Amino acid sequence: MTVAVQNLSKHALLTEIEKTRSKMHYLTAKKHRTSEEVVEISTHLDKLLNQYQSMQLKNNSSLL
Repeated sequence: MTVAVQNLSKHALLTEIEKTRSKMHYLTAKKHRTSEEVVEISTHLDKLLNQYQSMQLKNNSSLL
């Protein structure tokens, strides 16, 4: 499940975010929100979102 977060293109990162978000929604419908599986995928989604935000900040600062 874990994807190397650091070296993804913007498009690949957005695709991975959507896939992970969908999987998390599916799991939360089937399992308790504090289950190990849900917490693990939520943590992974957080890392992906943080990477995307970092990528956006770098792109914005290079425009200045």
